[in-house]
Amino acid sequence: MPGWTSSIKRRAGEMLHLPPDAVGSVARVTIVGDDVTIEGAKALLEVSADRIACDLGDRVVEIEGESFVIKLVTEREIHAAGRVRHLSFGGGRP
Repeated sequence: MPGWTSSIKRRAGEMLHLPPDAVGSVARVTIVGDDVTIEGAKALLEVSADRIACDLGDRVVEIEGESFVIKLVTEREIHAAGRVRHLSFGGGRP
């Protein structure tokens, strides 16, 4: 029953007045300067010096730019460095 844990997390978040992304399993892309963090990633689909694509489950995030280097990959998070020129979300894994 995966639904009951989500329900408990959602209710606890509401009671503690937390934003939904703090307790749920939602994807988050953070870009600060030349550092890129993708949280909630299920798979790294493509990596090149000018493009990164990640499967987020229900969507694919594509980041285009230049000089990309993958710094860290964990089970649910990807850290990269490079100059971002364009960010887009697609409709699912190709």
